[in-house]
Amino acid sequence: MDVEGISRVLLNILNNAYYALTDKKKKSDSSYIPTLSIHTGMHNDSFEIRVRDNGTGVSEETGKKIFTPSFTTKPSSEGTGLGLSLSRNIVEKEHNGSLTFRSQEGLYTEFIIKLPKS
Repeated sequence: MDVEGISRVLLNILNNAYYALTDKKKKSDSSYIPTLSIHTGMHNDSFEIRVRDNGTGVSEETGKKIFTPSFTTKPSSEGTGLGLSLSRNIVEKEHNGSLTFRSQEGLYTEFIIKLPKS
């Protein structure tokens, strides 16, 4: 397993989560509490990592393009749009795993990394 590659994937997902949390915090009242959770576990023949935040979430339209190279929701000075595309390539092509996500706009985003045990 390429630990460095998986580290880059996690760092990218965590950076995106931090951005979503701070963006929502700026736009919310004092009752909003930014939350980030990471869960790991074994499921059948794979190891799973879930990273979930209660930030801005992703619209259905944005979700369709989220892994497209050069697509970003951030201002151009803050993102290139390559992070999630490269992350998916690392997980899927270099590790035979999968990188998916679930989201509800305004509520949460959760990225799910599944890697084969071997």
